[in-house]
Amino acid sequence: MKRCLLLLPLLLLASCATCWRGGEPLRTNELKSLHAVAADLRTADNIVVYHGLAHPVRDMEIYQQQLKTVPNVEFAGFRFHKKPEPVSPQLVRSVVKLYCDPASHQALASPKSTCAGFHPDYALVWSNKKGRRVLQICYGCHEWKYFGPGGVLHTDINEPAYFDSITRWLPPKL
Repeated sequence: MKRCLLLLPLLLLASCATCWRGGEPLRTNELKSLHAVAADLRTADNIVVYHGLAHPVRDMEIYQQQLKTVPNVEFAGFRFHKKPEPVSPQLVRSVVKLYCDPASHQALASPKSTCAGFHPDYALVWSNKKGRRVLQICYGCHEWKYFGPGGVLHTDINEPAYFDSITRWLPPKL
């Protein structure tokens, strides 16, 4: 029995190693999806940036108050301020270029203990004759999440893209 108890931490560590992939590059199917999204995103000429409401779990009271007092809109299951962020076209191009660069992505790592669940701080929203697309950016989870006619692409933002670029261009807000 004591031997079994001694093995328990090793077994737990081994099981976690199979579900935590932090820092891994995108797999072939994710890269193909990213290339398709990037091709579409590069042709978008009507991208609008929205700031998310407070986190519905971590900041529940603030979020509930915002739902009542802040004009808001829903994109892909999350609420955002209805009034778009005043960002320059150059900033939008910079975010698009960063997202389209495969080096700014990593395979989605899970579970994450640093966040209270995916909740986007920002959404880039655009549409064309094929439908609406939404690119959500979650600062708590350091994740990109794209929704479009072809499906969903959910990846981690790598550290240089996150710390050196995205959070400087679109600062965190409450």
